Amino acid sequence: MKYYTNEHIQKKLREYVIAFRITIGMILLGLFLITLSIFRTYLDIYVERKIDLNNIKPGDKTIYTYEITEDPVEIYEGYYAVKTADDVILMKYIDDEIKELNKNGCVKVKGVIQENKSDSGLQAAALQYFIDNGYSGKDSVKYSEFYLSCVSIDFKDKLDKDHSVGKVFGYIVLVYAIIWELLSRSRNAIKNLRPACGSTGYSQQEIDDQANLPVSEWIADNEVYITPKLIIGTNSGLTAVEYTDIQKVYVKKTSHTRSKTSRKIYYTYEVIAKTANNKSLVLCDGEKLSPKLKAAITEKCGSDIWTK
Repeated sequence: MKYYTNEHIQKKLREYVIAFRITIGMILLGLFLITLSIFRTYLDIYVERKIDLNNIKPGDKTIYTYEITEDPVEIYEGYYAVKTADDVILMKYIDDEIKELNKNGCVKVKGVIQENKSDSGLQAAALQYFIDNGYSGKDSVKYSEFYLSCVSIDFKDKLDKDHSVGKVFGYIVLVYAIIWELLSRSRNAIKNLRPACGSTGYSQQEIDDQANLPVSEWIADNEVYITPKLIIGTNSGLTAVEYTDIQKVYVKKTSHTRSKTSRKIYYTYEVIAKTANNKSLVLCDGEKLSPKLKAAITEKCGSDIWTK
């Protein structure tokens, strides 16, 4: 790390930086996938498209948009022949839009293509309408084979039906990011930028100098430095506190289950120092509590410093 030369502190902080980058990367990937699904849904609904009459595909889920400026002609119960700027399109479910048309003089409708094969009465009425309006026999058949279903389109329904894959994978990645953060405690990379101190604050340089003293002792089991002046913790965010500032020290023991299948129980030990200015500073947190750490704190602060 840029601000530390001590190998143990440098190594620990580098681990948290790498873990933090992985966390941020996973969060960004998850948000990107979700945003992409939302954006594609937005494009589907709000980008205006017109039907290519020469390339109509069965099962087409594309949303088409048309502006109506002339009164539609009802050619069959609930089905209307609608003159648009380009052509005449059969439409259904536009009763509310017709009311708006009569009120405002124009209205936009959105819908998806539906095939017109099951209702022979509708087919006959549509075919007769197009023939009566000067369409050739071939074009009359083509225009009669489909209609635009203008049922109200819900954004969430469209997202869930057509673009759910990106959204689901995005949520999965975010869940994994949360799990990774809980296991790696990568947030400590942020906490390390400003070390937690008691009544007296210490700069990164001062902490580094204390850790580098020849008499300073590194307790590997708890990743803690015992220096002549300070106790420096590294595995719960960089913490530095003077021995004279410590009012009491206690251990928080927590049980955990290793896995649902084995049901094996294990414990973690969180060593917390209470300072003169009433701060609670976590010195270390892990599955081991080294006797060396307890002995060193007792030697520096006295045996009555420990409380339950």
